[in-house]
Amino acid sequence: MKDLRITEEIGDRAGLAITYNNIGGIYQAQGDYSEALKWYQKSLKIREEIGDRAGLATTYNNIGLIYDAQGDYPEALKWYEKSLRIREEIGDRAGLATIYNNIGGIYHAQGDYPEALGWYEKSLKIREEIGDRAGLATTYNNIGGIYHAQGNYQEALGWYQKSKNILERIGNKHHLAIVLKNIGLLFQRMGQKEEAKKHLQESQRLFKELGLEK
Repeated sequence: MKDLRITEEIGDRAGLAITYNNIGGIYQAQGDYSEALKWYQKSLKIREEIGDRAGLATTYNNIGLIYDAQGDYPEALKWYEKSLRIREEIGDRAGLATIYNNIGGIYHAQGDYPEALGWYEKSLKIREEIGDRAGLATTYNNIGGIYHAQGNYQEALGWYQKSKNILERIGNKHHLAIVLKNIGLLFQRMGQKEEAKKHLQESQRLFKELGLEK
């Protein structure tokens, strides 16, 4: 908190908003959503006062993520849409891709697969255009999840493999572990026990290596 004290002492309000937002992110990562929300609200108050629209879009999205994680989808969608409006106005394409993906996730979680797929495809288009490889891996995995849930296993596998290939190249072990688990579960559904076992074990190994045993 040393940086926070310095920032508060010199009266750097924009810097304070960033720091409050970052502290919120730490609590969010730890699953302490009420504490995270408290810090995001502190960031939000400053960003509203100083007119930091890009910052507001970020904090609106982060608050949406909190409600999303808690399963309060209507509230999450409300915050995502506030972020979406600003990002459209300021032309933040990378931010738009993130929001489109997050809104897709809301519909995905609610079982509205056609609506979810539409939002994921909007995210995908931007991420392909701007060359966001990590973002592409996320969206490929999410699209795979739609086809997986619908029982279209070969289509799902193709999307999961596209995600896996990127994650291996960029070295994102956490997300790779998630995708490998999805592939393993998919092979289970397809009755391919050996392939399922191989992918699930590799996923478990990565989670253990990262200290995130699942």
